[in-house]
Amino acid sequence: DVPKLETEPFAAVPNTLSVRIEMSSPITWAELARWYAGLSSSRYALSPPLETQLAEHVKDAHTLEDSLRAVHRWVSQDFRYVSLSLGIGGYLPRLPAQVLETRYGDCKDKATLFIALVRRMGLTAYPVLLSASGGADSTLPTVQQFDHMIAAVDRPEQDGGRIYLDLTSDLTPYGELPPAEEGSFALVVHDDGKFEDVTLPERPASANRSEMRIAGELSADGHFAGRYTETKSGALQYGLRRAYARVFSKDELSRLTQVLANGVFSGASGDSLSLFDGRDLQAKPRVTLLVNDAPVLSSSGGTRIFTLPPALPNYASLGLASALERRKPRRYPINIGAVIGPLETVSELRMTLPVGWKAELPPNVTEASQFGSYSAEYAQEGRELRVTRRMSGAKGTAPPESVDALIAWLRAISKDDVKFIVLQPGQ
Repeated sequence: DVPKLETEPFAAVPNTLSVRIEMSSPITWAELARWYAGLSSSRYALSPPLETQLAEHVKDAHTLEDSLRAVHRWVSQDFRYVSLSLGIGGYLPRLPAQVLETRYGDCKDKATLFIALVRRMGLTAYPVLLSASGGADSTLPTVQQFDHMIAAVDRPEQDGGRIYLDLTSDLTPYGELPPAEEGSFALVVHDDGKFEDVTLPERPASANRSEMRIAGELSADGHFAGRYTETKSGALQYGLRRAYARVFSKDELSRLTQVLANGVFSGASGDSLSLFDGRDLQAKPRVTLLVNDAPVLSSSGGTRIFTLPPALPNYASLGLASALERRKPRRYPINIGAVIGPLETVSELRMTLPVGWKAELPPNVTEASQFGSYSAEYAQEGRELRVTRRMSGAKGTAPPESVDALIAWLRAISKDDVKFIVLQPGQ
């Protein structure tokens, strides 16, 4: 019998262990593009009601870019996404007039509606076929590779000369793509049946960023007062956008303020909560809050012990390192993107201490590898105690023997397991 394949953490796909065979009929991407262009050729006409609504939605726009943003928001947010995949309906988009009448559509309906609208504005736009999971194989021409459709708009004056828009993703800002689609293979279909096989744009890791900052002052009786700020962008923005994509009542805002304050420091009270509208695609995902009267110290003899807030996490991973060690020798290649991923996080505390107080600072930690980079910095300048932790990751594939380097890196960053800082009051 062939022994069962045991899974391993961070296993990369494809690999030489879990193998499958895929086949297709002897067609080409060119034939597939001609088929789809012919199928959809009559689906871009605008009805008079659509002409009227288009004019209404762009009437306040000052530039063509403003108009594009307005139409993108309208189609992505005001038409409910409903998947329709029965028979030829899985490939043939409904007419824009039908989508307007019913106020819903699937990916191809919404993309076709958007393309028809922006063409009416004088722009060049195309349907783009792809896999929603980003898994389409460019070497295997078949329509079954594609289960999704987005739109492309030529913008020669912009970097790259073109923007791609997923009209089913109602919280993805204009000019961005959902993370699963970035860097994936896609087919841009022209009306004459010609095509472009493209790799969709991908943001750099620095664009997928999370920042958490706490700044304030510690009183001599052990209470903290200050401001909490959380900001996210790129692939990390969606949690905040979903959380604040509706209007909160006054009571809900009051409860939310206290929940957030207690998430920063247990026992704190909060006020002056400032949110953003998660559905405003031009709004920066940011939350700010005043944190008051937070009891943050405990005592041991003549010293005071400051507990670092949960919002300032470390990345100690000794358990994971041990688990990887136990599974050696490793058989699967390592998916680097599954370790940390292409992102950056920054967590920072700046706290003004009472006059004369000194912090016993833990050692700084800086560790870099092909899997990511981590740093933890502890400093006191004058009365200000500063704690900063940064983590960044990457994408790619590493061979199985790289597991030793991964284990070493995880153990190295686990040296920063600091949860408390000892403070010595002034005499």
